[in-house]
Amino acid sequence: MRLIDSSVIVKYFSEEPGWEEVEEYLYEPISIELSMIELGSALLKKVRKNELDYKKAVEILERYPDTFRFIEEKKHTSKAFEIAKKYNASIYDAMFTAAALKNAYELVTCDGNQAELARKVGVKTIEC
Repeated sequence: MRLIDSSVIVKYFSEEPGWEEVEEYLYEPISIELSMIELGSALLKKVRKNELDYKKAVEILERYPDTFRFIEEKKHTSKAFEIAKKYNASIYDAMFTAAALKNAYELVTCDGNQAELARKVGVKTIEC
């Protein structure tokens, strides 16, 4: 099983360069609920910079939750906090790492820092 992080989700749904390449990882995709907030934040930045149409962003946000299965992240909060502190990482990256670790999932990411953190704690990582 694979856990998909926000960098992959943003890349795919906003059709950033190379988005077609991540599509192969989105068969029966799993993520954490935090990804919805991170997707919204990334889309808002794109709208504000006129890189994405407002209506397209809203469409993505409405479609996204029905596309993924979400695992409960509250079960991983203390482990994420521990990882963030130990490796001087963001709690956001640590949440994905902890969820992947505790569920024995591979982590799919397009974020080099996220990949490095996950590998440090022993999570098998696919970096796109």
